[in-house]
Amino acid sequence: DFFPITPNTAIVIGTRGHNFDDLALFSAAKTKAGYVGLLGSTRKTIMIYESLLKQGVPESRLRQIHAPIGLDLGGRSPEEIALSIMAEIVAWRHERNGEAMTMAASQIDKIVKKVSKITSSEK
Repeated sequence: DFFPITPNTAIVIGTRGHNFDDLALFSAAKTKAGYVGLLGSTRKTIMIYESLLKQGVPESRLRQIHAPIGLDLGGRSPEEIALSIMAEIVAWRHERNGEAMTMAASQIDKIVKKVSKITSSEK
């Protein structure tokens, strides 16, 4: 209880060599942290999830864990991976899903139709 952990807390697990990720994730899963994320591959995540279930972590809590962590931005470099992780955490904090904000085609169609009416009436 050294650090106060609340539902507004974000915990990211990524240990050197991944040797203690399972222990760290088990501990994090027992907290009230609203965001718990695990850095690593899908294969590693599956193995750790199986272990957590065997140790009694509820399925409902397992479903709240973000793993593998980050938004799928396609990046491979450490900097790009860090950006994808922070993007996911910001999206979580603001209760968003991280989708692109690109204007919908239907909205563009309305704009085109409106401008077409204006320009055709000016002729």
